Amino acid sequence: MTVWSGLRASAEQWMERKARERRERNQRYQWFLLAGFVDPADLSTPRPERLSPIYPPEDRFWADPFVWRRGGRFFVFYEEFPYATRRGHISVMELDDQARPVGQGRPIIIEPYHLSYPFLFEFNGELYMVPEKKEKRCVDLYQCRRFPDEWEVVRTIFSGVKMVDCTLFEHEGRWWLFSSIKGNGLRYDETLFAFYAGSPLSHQWTPHPLNPLLRDYGSARPGGRVFRDVEGRLLRPSQDCLRRYGDGLNLNEITRLTPEHYEERPVWHQSGEDAAGWHAMHHLDWHEGLMVMDAQRVLCERAPPPT
Repeated sequence: MTVWSGLRASAEQWMERKARERRERNQRYQWFLLAGFVDPADLSTPRPERLSPIYPPEDRFWADPFVWRRGGRFFVFYEEFPYATRRGHISVMELDDQARPVGQGRPIIIEPYHLSYPFLFEFNGELYMVPEKKEKRCVDLYQCRRFPDEWEVVRTIFSGVKMVDCTLFEHEGRWWLFSSIKGNGLRYDETLFAFYAGSPLSHQWTPHPLNPLLRDYGSARPGGRVFRDVEGRLLRPSQDCLRRYGDGLNLNEITRLTPEHYEERPVWHQSGEDAAGWHAMHHLDWHEGLMVMDAQRVLCERAPPPT
């Protein structure tokens, strides 16, 4: 595909999606969580319909879950978005050995701007979080001071740019950061950018010369932690935003990743509708046996505006 044909295809995808969004405007939606224990052998072929739903109150949604285990207990960190404030914050919820909530979730990071996608990673024995904060045009690292509810900003690794869904992982001696970026005619839901450094705490991240690595509404935007399956394949969850934002989820095998090259191939795909009749589904994480995802349901039809 040439550059111009790729741009034309991306523009056509965007126009088709906008038309569909206008048709669906009178519906009211809610993101909710899914959780369950999954054998490592089944990681490359998830079965979302077999996970247990965890529904929020009707006045908010829960999305972008990441799971961590500490002291034999599982905790899910997620975006909590009250409709009244129109601003997300980061909350945490403990799950038991049946992947059921233990008590109520609680807010742990609230800022005067929107937060989401609380990506977690460990480095040199310390736990870090990289929540999305595009409204502030920066990427901050939070270090855990007391698990699971005390976090402190310790470093800003990007500033002056609108980045979403930042996902870090180590590969062949380098730390990589994948993200979607908006600007210069690019939209979040169609782009994948990559940067690399010697340490995830670095202030100096080198942009990949092929950026954006992908420009495709169907598979570019990150959708969760990059992980290896039992076959040793490096799998990247990504969102299928072709029909609508977060319509479905992909697993893509990264077959080549160097400072000069990038290649991936599709391994698995499923839409929310195909999984269980949901409106959308756009995130996946797995940690020490527990898989968490999110999905979106239709709550009700909004009343049409008066004529």
